[in-house]
Amino acid sequence: MATPSPAIALLSMSACLLALTGCATHADLQPTEQEAELTETLQGRSIAPATAAEREAIHNQDLLTQAAFWAEAYELNPGDREAAFELSSVLRQLGSTQRAAEVSRQALALYPDDQDLLSAYGMALTADGRGAQAVEYLMRAMNAGTPDWRLVNTLGVALEQSGRPDQARARFMEALGMQPGEPAIMNNLALSHLLAGEPERAEAVLRQAMQNISAGPEVRQNLAMALALQGRFDEAREIALIDSTREMAEANLDYIRNLMSSPRSWDQLRRSEALGG
Repeated sequence: MATPSPAIALLSMSACLLALTGCATHADLQPTEQEAELTETLQGRSIAPATAAEREAIHNQDLLTQAAFWAEAYELNPGDREAAFELSSVLRQLGSTQRAAEVSRQALALYPDDQDLLSAYGMALTADGRGAQAVEYLMRAMNAGTPDWRLVNTLGVALEQSGRPDQARARFMEALGMQPGEPAIMNNLALSHLLAGEPERAEAVLRQAMQNISAGPEVRQNLAMALALQGRFDEAREIALIDSTREMAEANLDYIRNLMSSPRSWDQLRRSEALGG
């Protein structure tokens, strides 16, 4: 596997904005490592309908086990709404975003107004970097029932990918009203400010997010980026070293210095991460 460029490693967009950097070519559907392992797991297994108790218990297993379970159920009955939704969701979490989108798209042909499937399809499209396409389905999911914060947050990401940052931030704020202090939402809001050339605002949001015990390394790495973009490289280095090697941290800081030396640095930043590829 190729070593990621400093830009990709620095911004960690795939983790931060629900896989905003999903830049895989849609025509290339070669199996991923996880999918190959899933195929091997499925081979030779007898297919029988799962009981309600088995369907409930499977949620306690690891993602690959869940994927194998729901793939069996979906193969047995492609019209199984629950199996389609769960398989799409698990595939998305495993990084198989194109296949996740395809499963939920096919299920929507049978259940066109189902909120869960509309949400699953929109989330898969967004994770695959197709936010402009996802907005319609996420809005339909919003209107199909009471949305949760994850759906609203994902709509914000899709709007950001679509080049509508003001609308995106409004959705992030709406999601925060539903789930106050959630680091995933705050991280997305901060990244929106970063991409708009507002590192000071991004820093304030990220520092608030770090107060939540569930804040992950992507929050710290993006805080390091916000500090570096303000020229505060010593502070940025100290935070970056919490989760990365010194070599990677220095490469990221060098990358930011190069961006800052260019009069079109923010355009470079947007192109390098592409907000959806």
